[in-house]
Parts: sequence; structure tokens; C-alpha cells
Amino acid sequence: MNRRHAIKTLTALAAVVYLPNFKFFNNSRTLKIHFIGLGGAGCNIIENIHKKGIKARYTCITSPERSYLPADIEFIPFGPAEHDYHTYQVKMKNLEISEDVKNIFDGNSSFVLFAGFGGTTGTNLTRQISAMLHQKDKKFMVIYTMPFNFEGPSRKAFTLKAKQAMDGFSNAHSFNLEVIRQTYGNVKLNVAFQKADEHCYRLFRKNILMQSSDPSLIYSLPL
Repeated sequence: MNRRHAIKTLTALAAVVYLPNFKFFNNSRTLKIHFIGLGGAGCNIIENIHKKGIKARYTCITSPERSYLPADIEFIPFGPAEHDYHTYQVKMKNLEISEDVKNIFDGNSSFVLFAGFGGTTGTNLTRQISAMLHQKDKKFMVIYTMPFNFEGPSRKAFTLKAKQAMDGFSNAHSFNLEVIRQTYGNVKLNVAFQKADEHCYRLFRKNILMQSSDPSLIYSLPL
């Protein structure tokens, strides 16, 4: 390639990169990944990922039922339908996992669990399912959030205890919600959780790309 040809090629590439509507994201490929939201916060995260157009399997495990979910997000009811956040007692305990929940882990997909630590369902279910997947030698990753400081010392102590149990898994990654407040200030709570959902996706994307031997995976996971 002569110098003139090389300059033309580089100029063309630069033009493509800076085109505002150009996208490297390719959603024509269905990934062998199963995104699973555990509890309310975890399901919010996978709903955010689903909106990105990533083709994969999605399951939401929580309560109450989310009737508005797209048809390709499977819903499995689990946990108390309603409770008062301020009086609800959170504690470490083994929950009875239904066969419907166990059956979704029978396949050979790479399972990605998302949860918000702080509630009984998401926290305990994440801990128990992670142990189950580890025992069955399944490919899995866990992304979970730690609560804001203002959620109280008892909830913080509960989640720290749960985090200690998760520290035994090298593929478990946590994100502290307090970082949102420190980064963006005192934004509205719904905005803070939206930003947290996005941070969790980025944490997943970063780690899955580091672990994967497939270089083309980057084009199936938008920024």
C-alpha cells in the first residue's frame, strides 16, 4: 500500500468512526447468555439490559408480578408480594427454592445473576443460587449492589454478612450504591437507581469481555 492509498484509507475510517449514526453494535446474534434478575432491583437491571436490544434469554424472579414485561422476559413469582420497607425484617436465611426456579439452570448457558442486596429475597436467593451453580460447575457471574448508607445500620450489617459469603466466588462482583450519591450528588431516588442499573451493566460488560475468548463478543454488547 502506497502512502496516498494509506492516507485515503485512514481518512475513510476516521469518517466512519465520527459519523453520528454509525453503530458498531450488532444485535443480529443471539448470545448464549441467560440474564436473571433476582428480587426487585435485579429485575430492574435486566429490564434495562433488555432495552439495549441484546439478544439473549431473560428471566425475572421476584414479586409482585410485573404484567408489563415484554413477552421474551420470563417471569417467575418468588418472595413476599408486598411489605413495608421500613418495618420489614431482613435476615440471613435459606429460602425454599421452587422447582420452577431450579429448572431454569438446567441448560448450558452462561448464567448472569443480578440482584440488589438489602432485601431478604434478592440477597438470600443470590447467595443460595450461587452456591448451587458452583456445586454444579456451571458457568455463571454475579453482579450485585450494596445499599446506600441512609438505608440504616441493620440493613448494612445484613448485606455485609451476605457479601462475606459471596466473596468466596471469584466471579461475583459488587457495586456500592453510595458511589452514585458521591458521583452525582443528591439526585432523585429513581434517577439514582437508573444510574445504578447502568453501572451494573457496565460492570458485567467489562468482566464478560475480559473472560471471553470470543473477540467478536464486543460487537454484541453496546456501550
